[in-house]
Amino acid sequence: MAESATTPAVAARRPAEPPDTAGERHSALLSVQRLTKSYPVPEGRRTVVEDLDLDVRPGEIVTIVGPSGAGKTTLLRCIAGLLPASSGQVVIGGRPVTGPPEQLAVVFQDYSRSLMPWLSVRHNVELPLRGKNVPRDERRRRVTDALADVGLGHTAEQHPWQLSGGMQQRVAIARALAYRPQAMLMDEPFASVDAQTRADLEDLVLDLRQRLDITILLVTHDIDEAVYLGDTVVVLGGRPTRVRERLTVPLGRDRDQATTKALPEFVRLRTHILTGIREGAS
Repeated sequence: MAESATTPAVAARRPAEPPDTAGERHSALLSVQRLTKSYPVPEGRRTVVEDLDLDVRPGEIVTIVGPSGAGKTTLLRCIAGLLPASSGQVVIGGRPVTGPPEQLAVVFQDYSRSLMPWLSVRHNVELPLRGKNVPRDERRRRVTDALADVGLGHTAEQHPWQLSGGMQQRVAIARALAYRPQAMLMDEPFASVDAQTRADLEDLVLDLRQRLDITILLVTHDIDEAVYLGDTVVVLGGRPTRVRERLTVPLGRDRDQATTKALPEFVRLRTHILTGIREGAS
């Protein structure tokens, strides 16, 4: 995995599941099973996420939305192995997560902190591969391919500070792709860019999934983004947080910023999710 942490998740025994749920879980690349995360506070413990289940199938884009402070980032960090679960478990490729999984790469919101300004774009993308002891020639091939995948092949020798914010986030995405992950976790990756750049990056994500068949789990505050990108939208809510609803997005894979967002089904889903989030925050 492209980020580092050492704390293990804690597995918990699951009761028997109905046949339909068990079948979906069997086909999932990533499965969150009765995950609970709590923290010590002076009064005892504060539970942020409780008894949460979530499955992501290979090649699927699942978007997660919910009220501010609902624990979306906490959930993502538990999935990435960057935080230990208090109970329950995360399973990726059939194996419980006990630390940062080899199959995952993470793209965080703040690209300015995740990129090293003194390194060239090429060396920023290459950085996690050095820790993985990938041979030099293979590292160069992966970096070249990843930068081409995000449309930045011409920037390899530049530095992050010479690029726009949108281009810097493309570098962060390229670094994740160079790791050759099975799945990519994205934590509000486009929150810090302007609206047009955000739309371009959303279309980049759809294009990468189509060309590379990569699995993506993306947290966002933007409901339009969640519906536009997602094959499935998961709505979180409550205190502590649970899954309020899981919605299939019947918009197909060929999506366009103008036409897709004008479709009646897009508008219906957007309104439904917004209502659910407001109810979950109350």
